[in-house]
Amino acid sequence: METKELQNEIKSDISSINWKIPKLAEVLFVALHDEVINEENEQKRFYEKLKGQLKRESTPPDLLKNYLRIIREHPEYEKARAFKPHHIPSNCISKSMESELKNISESITKKIKRNEQGF
Repeated sequence: METKELQNEIKSDISSINWKIPKLAEVLFVALHDEVINEENEQKRFYEKLKGQLKRESTPPDLLKNYLRIIREHPEYEKARAFKPHHIPSNCISKSMESELKNISESITKKIKRNEQGF
């Protein structure tokens, strides 16, 4: 996956569990740092660095993949996803096929939500 796609996935995932960037920074900081001397200052620096990493095209994809792994292993994410369908990227089918399947799935989800709301 490309950097931009990974950044968008991270933003989508945290949005789906109602997290903002500060909460993400806190979770990632704790997961990535076993021992920090001045934790509050280090956590603030990490937050600022993370904001940039989620915008810059030069952010290494492996770093973002690690962030996604941490997010998706978090209990809040697992709990939220236990009842919601979600897209898992695959290299088994073409990008255009994957995109069309995703569009179909989103369309079905929207119809289900409208029916649940009585529209």
